[in-house]
Amino acid sequence: MYVRIKVHSALSKSLLPDLDYALNPYVGCYHACAYCYARGYVGRYVDAGEHWGEVVYVKENLIDVLRIEVKRFRVGVVGISTITDPYQPIELKEELTRRSLNVLLSSGFRVSVQTKSDLVLRDLDILRRFKDRVDVGFTITSPNDSLMRPLEPRSPIPSRRAEALRRISSEGIETWIFYGPVIPYVNDGDDEVSEILKLAKETGSKVLIDKLHVKPWIVKSLGDALSRIVGKELALRILNRDFISSWWSSFKRRVLKKCLDYGVKCYPQLAEPPPKYSKSLLDYT
Repeated sequence: MYVRIKVHSALSKSLLPDLDYALNPYVGCYHACAYCYARGYVGRYVDAGEHWGEVVYVKENLIDVLRIEVKRFRVGVVGISTITDPYQPIELKEELTRRSLNVLLSSGFRVSVQTKSDLVLRDLDILRRFKDRVDVGFTITSPNDSLMRPLEPRSPIPSRRAEALRRISSEGIETWIFYGPVIPYVNDGDDEVSEILKLAKETGSKVLIDKLHVKPWIVKSLGDALSRIVGKELALRILNRDFISSWWSSFKRRVLKKCLDYGVKCYPQLAEPPPKYSKSLLDYT
């Protein structure tokens, strides 16, 4: 179900590394990923969180508000998006992301896009025109199209994301891969890591790696999905935060060694940026 709403603001302050602002054209996300903890940050639009993937709010006056804000706000880096996918299916019709890109980039802002959808290719004309001030990241949790389906039931399959990444990179646009959440016993194997690093090397992409964040409001949906992949016993183990912390330390060492072997720049966790970084998302030095 789609619900049209009017908003009073378009840009919000971001606490993520290298982002000054966040812009979320929609509240809720049709992709309905079981591990997504964004459902806990929907504010007063509780239906979008309680019925994740079933209710999406469309900010129908977003562009009018954004046009006012770009004249008043200090120019900076805008993340599109941080609690929704800006290229979920409704974007094909609404074009809120496309129009936001045009307004922001034409006004001198830098934009960092993160998505799971190859619909972003529709906007290549804008991305090409402003490629010195835009970067595009794809969340790719596994190279296996079927493995993550219980966890990502409505997202475009990974092979489509990989092809879109290749296409955008070939245009000389900065690209990156978000390999996360990495989940023990699911997508943390050597084969998964190697395939993702090969894709990163092929496309000249950096890789940001993040562990599974087990939040109270996702435990049921996540547990159900994990049980379908690894069985109930392992699913319960994965949901244990202490286990995740211990596993993450070991996995991080292993994956960073592989990154060195492949000659790919990799950075673990959004909360752990390297000591030196620029104002462009993931453009670390």
